[in-house]
Amino acid sequence: MKYRVQAASTKCAPHRVMLHLEALTNLGISVADVLKVVLVHDDTNDQQVKTEFCIGEAWVDFSLQGGSIGVPSALRKNARLRVGDSVQIDRIMDPPVIAKTMYLSPAVAGLNAVDTELVIYLQEYLLDLKYAIVGQEIEISYRGQPLRFQVKQAKDANADILQDAGTVITMSGHTKIAIISEASLNDERATQPKVAYSNIGGLEEQIRIVREMIETPLQNPQLFRKYDVRPPRGVLLYGPPGTGKTLIAKAVASETKAHVILVNGAEILSKFYGETEQKLRNIFDEAEERSPSIIFIDEIDALCPKRDEAPGEMEKRVVATLLTLMDGVTDSSQTQNRPGIVVIGATNRPNALDEALRRPGRFDREVEIGIPNVMARYSILSTILRNIPHSLDDDNIQSLAATSHGYVGADLSAVCREAGLKCINRLSVDEKWSKTRDIKDVVVTYEDMKEAMSEIRPSAMREIMLEVPKVYWSDIGGQADVKSKLKESVEWPLKHPEAFARMGIRPPKGVLLYGPPGCSKTLMAKALATEAGLNFIAVKGPELFSKWVGESERAVREVFRKARAASPSIIFFDEIDALTVKRGSDGDGGTSVADRVLSQLLNELDGIEPLVNVTVVAATNRPDIIDSALLRPGRIDRILYVNPPDLASRREIFKLQLRRIQCSEEVNAEELALKTDGYSGAEVVAICQEAALQAMEDDIDAQFIRQEHFVRAIRSMKKRITPEMLRFYDDFRSKSGLKSV
Repeated sequence: MKYRVQAASTKCAPHRVMLHLEALTNLGISVADVLKVVLVHDDTNDQQVKTEFCIGEAWVDFSLQGGSIGVPSALRKNARLRVGDSVQIDRIMDPPVIAKTMYLSPAVAGLNAVDTELVIYLQEYLLDLKYAIVGQEIEISYRGQPLRFQVKQAKDANADILQDAGTVITMSGHTKIAIISEASLNDERATQPKVAYSNIGGLEEQIRIVREMIETPLQNPQLFRKYDVRPPRGVLLYGPPGTGKTLIAKAVASETKAHVILVNGAEILSKFYGETEQKLRNIFDEAEERSPSIIFIDEIDALCPKRDEAPGEMEKRVVATLLTLMDGVTDSSQTQNRPGIVVIGATNRPNALDEALRRPGRFDREVEIGIPNVMARYSILSTILRNIPHSLDDDNIQSLAATSHGYVGADLSAVCREAGLKCINRLSVDEKWSKTRDIKDVVVTYEDMKEAMSEIRPSAMREIMLEVPKVYWSDIGGQADVKSKLKESVEWPLKHPEAFARMGIRPPKGVLLYGPPGCSKTLMAKALATEAGLNFIAVKGPELFSKWVGESERAVREVFRKARAASPSIIFFDEIDALTVKRGSDGDGGTSVADRVLSQLLNELDGIEPLVNVTVVAATNRPDIIDSALLRPGRIDRILYVNPPDLASRREIFKLQLRRIQCSEEVNAEELALKTDGYSGAEVVAICQEAALQAMEDDIDAQFIRQEHFVRAIRSMKKRITPEMLRFYDDFRSKSGLKSV
């Protein structure tokens, strides 16, 4: 039987459907029964097509006619009913289920699911409606805009999912509302990252630790209850950006089939009082309802800084809220006999976190995800290249891994992506070539990878990366002894580590180059970085000094931290005497900034934290004022005297310079070397420059530089290295007792 829709009285409760007593009797319906009111469309074939519907509670209205039904405006809006429409009334026999959480899918994509005001409005609206049914549509007016939702599913008090069409749900004051996309409801794992442990290279040990801490509590919580052991609450992953912290969390969530909630520390901060804490509580409530769950908090240091250093009260309240919530995680999962919740935090500043978070019982384990070494980089590259058509053999991949110092997983992924783009560009640019060859023949080559690696800088070095001029050993004339000792100190530990292990010795930590100005000390450091292929960090002494107490020491500490992160690397201190003056030399009886900087430098070189695969190369022309504590073995292991070039060295320097400039055939490098006895290497180079200027003074259109121009340049160039200066270095060696090569 069909009934005609009328507007219910404005005094009528929004969840009640009004019928005359006679209609109730005819339908066999009692007051307070739950009814389904279905809109009926009569088409031309007289077939009834049921589309929209609403749910209401039967109630008596004696003012209605027997064939009419009074429907409140809220229910009419949900079912798109209009006054005068025909409806059919069905009694729902199954008792309504009290929902603990109701999941609504918005009709409009992109709706903000964390709009707290919208969620509260929906809670109040649905509480007034009292009943809903899975599959039902509801419409509200929010901020002047009509919004439509569909009830997709619900969870009862036992965490059972109610998603069968026709299941009637009733609301209570404790029912929570969750706005979620339809895709994630059709398949809760659809939006979860499908990352397997096999897709992660180079982090085998870290994955093993994380699996031990997370998988068992999520998959077998009953074991902990059986033996009365508290399961781990959280794991803190720390390390530089791009090393795989988020990837590990996604892999754990995928492998354990757990619900994952990704929280960006900075995103949930709000300017309104108490809103940030409420968002945190909502996140933990959702994790509890959808357990087993993983809450992954990225950049947790932004959310929970140290309370004694926090700039405002909000940060302190947020930290206190998170501590309380983490303390309640295990208790709730144990008492309710259900799978638990694990919190994973990620940060690259672990020391900025509040200490209370880092104690056992909250973050039970801290796992470092560091810069990958050679073997880890090889594993990462092999894993990434598995899915890329390439022509690289195993030796090529090992070569790339050996030369990619300081690269993290994200950097190596970017290198492979850039190499793929170069391959695609090669195919698209050469149209003739692309037509004659099958696209399957186009693969990433070793040359593509090398070129991409030269363009992608390692993340750890981006803020301190220097464009080091490409200087090679062949560009430096003479000084064969010093070159050999530098190679032994820096290149040998990298190329022949097994030899050092076999002999039971450790590589030198530091090398000091001292000698008169202009004798290529700085040039040798540049050549060392170029030839060895190491990350090069140049430190200018005055840049480290700051007027603020503690800032200079922090700057030194930061330089070494970055060098360790990008190891193997070279830290080059030019004019190190400006930083390492003998302590107490200022004479004021106090501790100067220079003294504190020196103490920090000594600790970094030979302190508690080991300096692995980081070599310090320093240069000075005043070794006498350097503090003796720096020059002992274990800190500066090798002290090399870079003397002025001898005859053979000067001849080689002249030959190198003469190849780069236009000279007449009469120019004799041997004769020039004999005439420049006592000149430094820098002065020899300056003589060549001056000779070119002399030729241009004679004739601006001159094509060649003649021997006479060099002779005039030598006469005009005054020697900077005096006999007294050479005696000073000889006296320093004899008085200090330091053995220098």
